[in-house]
Amino acid sequence: MTITLKIDNPDTEEELKAFVHGQKEVTIETLKNFFDSLGTKKKLKYKKKDPLKHIHTITYIDEDNEDLSDVKPYAHIEDSGKYIHDLRRQRNR
Repeated sequence: MTITLKIDNPDTEEELKAFVHGQKEVTIETLKNFFDSLGTKKKLKYKKKDPLKHIHTITYIDEDNEDLSDVKPYAHIEDSGKYIHDLRRQRNR
């Protein structure tokens, strides 16, 4: 997704460049917060989460010792492009 902004104020343009440069990911919500904070001159407050604190290991318990090497999910789909297109169409209704 591409967002094009036309900013007539050079100071605001520089602030936005500095803000975007400091972000790992820029979303519409962060842009909205940035523009809302322009009039107040407050520092933006957003939560940064440390992935190492929120990481956990998934352990699988194989109680049946069942051989699943022949299981192929989505093997019934012949045209993956059409399948995804139909899924997106259903979701966007």
